[in-house]
Amino acid sequence: MRENGLKKTLKSGGVVLGPLLWDTHSRGVLHTLAQAGMDFVMICTEHSAYSLETVVNIVAHAHAAGIEPVVRIPDLSYEHVTRLLDTGCQSLIVPHVKTGAEVRRFIEMAKYYPEGKRGMALLSGANTNYEDVDPLAAMAHANAQTLLGVIIETKEALENVEEIVIPGIDLVLVGHQDLAQNLGIPWQFDNPLLREANAKVRALCQKHGIATAGAVNRPENMQSVVASGAQYLLYGTDLILMRREAQRAAEALAPLRKR
Repeated sequence: MRENGLKKTLKSGGVVLGPLLWDTHSRGVLHTLAQAGMDFVMICTEHSAYSLETVVNIVAHAHAAGIEPVVRIPDLSYEHVTRLLDTGCQSLIVPHVKTGAEVRRFIEMAKYYPEGKRGMALLSGANTNYEDVDPLAAMAHANAQTLLGVIIETKEALENVEEIVIPGIDLVLVGHQDLAQNLGIPWQFDNPLLREANAKVRALCQKHGIATAGAVNRPENMQSVVASGAQYLLYGTDLILMRREAQRAAEALAPLRKR
């Protein structure tokens, strides 16, 4: 059965790097990112037009390429959790959680007994890497290898963060754009309210041994983001990475164009 290398690295205190995917899905993209040294791809189904079948194919191509797939599901619903887990994904992130009850429900849906009540579908498929397995061993393996993350992006989530950052959660992200908007300070990422929210979440996660995320917008900012304590480093999106290289070439050519 497949080991979740992303979870292993985060639990050991290591750092991982990867982009957000929301508009590309070919196998070549996954292999290219893996060969470039990226550790994971975060597949967005909250803001993209990806279908379930497309996401499942991306997950399979990522595994084949040796890069860890992470899926940000659209919302907390049973089908968005179990269908992805049963078709081979091991790492899920849920947005817009506001209460501890929602997080406990997330864990319950994603984990088998005794940690949860995940629906049973151990049929030698993608969730067991197509192996014929002992069911009880497969349940324990799945519980150990499934990575669950939550995004803090509302005032309510901040108020309830002590109930949200609990055992069973492996990764916490602060959704800066949504949180700033929810706090009434859209795009004010240096606002003290947002800095205080970040500090509160990071301190609580550090206390409980839960990894936190950080956004790296330029390579030269890598050191400062890692120094902040972030382990899960998001580096751009598929479109941003493509645009940057295309723009760099266009700018180099601009002085040479005939006028």
